[in-house]
Amino acid sequence: MELTKEQINKILELADKNSNINADNATSQDISKALIEIERKMNFFDVDVNLSSDNKNILIVDDLELSLYQLNQLMKKIGIRSFVARNKNEAKAEIIKHHFNFLLIDLFLPDSQDGLSLIQDAIELKKSGTQDYKIIVISGADDKDLIDKCYKLGVDGYVTKTESWHTDILKYLNTAHEHNDNNLFNKEIIDPDVVYYSLKKFNEQKIYDNLLSDINASIIEGCNNILINLEKVGVFDSDNTYILAEIYKICQNAGGLFLLVNPSEKIKEAMAFAYLEGMIPILSSIENAKQYIQELKDNNKNND
Repeated sequence: MELTKEQINKILELADKNSNINADNATSQDISKALIEIERKMNFFDVDVNLSSDNKNILIVDDLELSLYQLNQLMKKIGIRSFVARNKNEAKAEIIKHHFNFLLIDLFLPDSQDGLSLIQDAIELKKSGTQDYKIIVISGADDKDLIDKCYKLGVDGYVTKTESWHTDILKYLNTAHEHNDNNLFNKEIIDPDVVYYSLKKFNEQKIYDNLLSDINASIIEGCNNILINLEKVGVFDSDNTYILAEIYKICQNAGGLFLLVNPSEKIKEAMAFAYLEGMIPILSSIENAKQYIQELKDNNKNND
């Protein structure tokens, strides 16, 4: 297969962004060296992968052969079976034919409207009940409007193609799989910067660790307003109010809000004892919480 100038430049950039070699002056030896360097880099990921990947399938949708090659190699390393599609129609056909745990969609196929259209179709297919996959968008564009559009459509993650994008994908797959397998809590992105968590239990260290890890990941992705529904939590140890305090600090440091929805009287009492009741707003429903956040945003805009 003959590489385009764009693909050659991308290979050279991934191997060494400071290189003076480009598609116009690169030799076949230069390209081979660059591919070897990319492969070497892909062998050193600073992330522990704990995927139990038996029967795990991922669909990779990208119109660049280089990206398909890299991502295929990445999935092989962690034992996930990968399928590929190079455009929207191929992707829809694969989704109908196979069961997937993850969809990894490049937003530009070749333009963003194709990617957004595929995301919409994938969401609708998921809602039909025949599939239950996580949708991760990858893109070279760090465009806030595009990122917001993706989250409003209902994607689960957005990875920008920075130097660490392979590692970021691994971290996301690892975290998403761990949370799904353990069923520790439910998570929903209800606005581009608002994440809603619903918990049934709040009495295990594993829950605290995974919840804090996921909240930190959400903050990094731009979701700095956290809503947690504790309505179904029956057992609550007052010693664990420090977890609520920790989440409050994480949101405050990120310039966001931490709100609780329907905590029990026992939880409220524990919060009052730890002087948290006045610090963390308590709302009676998700809608009230969303309205509370929107009103604060509007007030801040008016003050600016």
